[in-house]
Amino acid sequence: MKRNCSSDMANVLLPRSGDLEPNPGPITKPGDLSERELHLLADFIDPSDFRKVGLALGFTEAKLSWFERDNTGILMGATYKMLCEWLKSVGHQEAREELSNKLHNINLVQLAEIVQKGKVDDHVPSMTEEEFQQVIKAVKEYSALHHCQIQADPLNSGVLFKFDEIFTNLMLMEENKRTTSKASLLYADLLKTKVNGVLPKRLLVEGEGGVGKTTLCAKIAWDWIHGAGYQKFKLVLLILLRDVSDKTIGEIIKSYLPDDIEITAMQLNKHIFSHQKDVFLVLDGLDELAGDLNNPHQIALIILNRLFKSGRVLITSRGWKSDEIRKISELRKLYAFIAVEGFSANNLSAYITKFFHPDTTPAEDLNRFISNNDVIRENMAPFPIYTVMLCIMWKDFDGERRSAMSKLQTFSQLFDEMIHFLVDHYLSKLDTSAIDVGGKMDRKRKDILRHLSDIGCIALQGLHDRKLVFTEQEFHSLPGSVDTGCQVGVLTKQTQSPSPRERRHHSHSAVSSVQFPHKLFQEYLAGMYLSSLHNSGRSEYDRLMMDIIGRASEFRELLYFTSAQQKEVGLDIITRLIASILSMEYGDVDDDFIVDVAYESQDQTVAKAVADHLLTSSSKTLVIGEEMPAHTEAGHIFIMNHRKVVSKFSKAIHTRTATSKS
Repeated sequence: MKRNCSSDMANVLLPRSGDLEPNPGPITKPGDLSERELHLLADFIDPSDFRKVGLALGFTEAKLSWFERDNTGILMGATYKMLCEWLKSVGHQEAREELSNKLHNINLVQLAEIVQKGKVDDHVPSMTEEEFQQVIKAVKEYSALHHCQIQADPLNSGVLFKFDEIFTNLMLMEENKRTTSKASLLYADLLKTKVNGVLPKRLLVEGEGGVGKTTLCAKIAWDWIHGAGYQKFKLVLLILLRDVSDKTIGEIIKSYLPDDIEITAMQLNKHIFSHQKDVFLVLDGLDELAGDLNNPHQIALIILNRLFKSGRVLITSRGWKSDEIRKISELRKLYAFIAVEGFSANNLSAYITKFFHPDTTPAEDLNRFISNNDVIRENMAPFPIYTVMLCIMWKDFDGERRSAMSKLQTFSQLFDEMIHFLVDHYLSKLDTSAIDVGGKMDRKRKDILRHLSDIGCIALQGLHDRKLVFTEQEFHSLPGSVDTGCQVGVLTKQTQSPSPRERRHHSHSAVSSVQFPHKLFQEYLAGMYLSSLHNSGRSEYDRLMMDIIGRASEFRELLYFTSAQQKEVGLDIITRLIASILSMEYGDVDDDFIVDVAYESQDQTVAKAVADHLLTSSSKTLVIGEEMPAHTEAGHIFIMNHRKVVSKFSKAIHTRTATSKS
């Protein structure tokens, strides 16, 4: 049902009795149109008026259709882009009056007056200090419950660690922009890091999947809640970007509040932008944000420093996505870049001790096991997510399976072991007397693995579309898969209420959302499915792989897990990556990248193909330096039969190389 914008805006925008200040003060002439005003206007303009406004601004029907297509059906985004495009074509001083006149000419009188007066959100009642204190208290309670309790064991959702029971410090490194070298950074100095002598408004914390970025964000929220840090801010707002969609800051905060706090999302939004210096935004998972930064939702504009310019913002991301910020010269100047590098050896030991507390025996045994296993110690243990997986399996494994753990070499092998462990754990809870007859147990196992591969199909499509939160309806063609995935532990399901904008344009009812416990689980199951297509759907495999190789850095972990599934797939991936280097078609693949993928395959045929490539494309002498990641070093050693290894640094590095080889 279409709404009339003029009458609708009259209902929405005219102040209620008591909303007006008794003494509004002198009337001042509004300044230039701001991006925030355009963003608010885009939200106010009714969808039925989009084309009318666009034509009045001088756009053609074809251009309006382009705006719609470019914003994937989000009409508010299309409207905002249209207004920004129009603003480029007029002088800033004349823009306000010209836009007001054009809106007046198409009978959007109320909107025209709002633009003319520069009071786009004046209709929204301001929050009182007492109301804001209510919000602060509620956000603290929400973050304490939802962000600062750690479910370290995905098999048991009923067991949650208090944050201070399990949190272990992470290694942070600050980047020198002139040399790109890194220096150790204390957590306490996180907001003291400077850019050319100035405290920056934007900090980008980078790290690989599973290295502890989300835990760092939770630590910030925890310290603010308990008065241990960040007390200069009245509000520290932790936002998981995978859950954002196109929500505004106000809508996100509103979703954190209990129902009995009758403050609107628009009031919250107005207050946050009017008190930017009081607010610290912690945005976790830029690489998990749906869509891309060209979609003009509020969060993207904050990341691009086009909104919330006076406020402090910390953003976490995997490297491939943070490169999008680095490539924008203006943002490169504004951001401080910090790397999170997981656990040091001492912190690793401390984490394991906390995990098993108060039982010291398994903690001591696992610490000893890791200290004696160079590959696990160097490659896996620094990553908190892999340490968690090692702890979970160590807790339940017997001597034989613990011995099998000592043979683990790669991330893929650890995930493979973890998935089979989850399946075995699920099967052990079933009535074995009822199913372990005539091979029923094996059939049940195969049925579960089939469901996991089916889930991988949705997982892969999600990675392609940069989507990490799904509706249960998206799995409707795979009956039983969601339930199986949740029972095994590779999926979680929760009910989400739609934002006001979603209710306005789509469904009014809450929906069940489906997620993976970590993006790496999504990537692993996607790799299972993609590998299966090599045999069962080759044309689809080729089509998908062409896109994946073109975005190789984004799909690094997916390529790891896929190449490990079977020899033929690993060799095919390596061949494609080598071809991309030789053709210089893609700039994000280098020899070390190929070595990493080959190492995950653990196949000698793949290693030989990479060695042959390296012998013809680079020096026959391999130099292992201090900056080389342990995983890449292990990969070079994996193919070293064809290369000579030297070290130009310390004896310690040379010793580590020799030990790893053995």
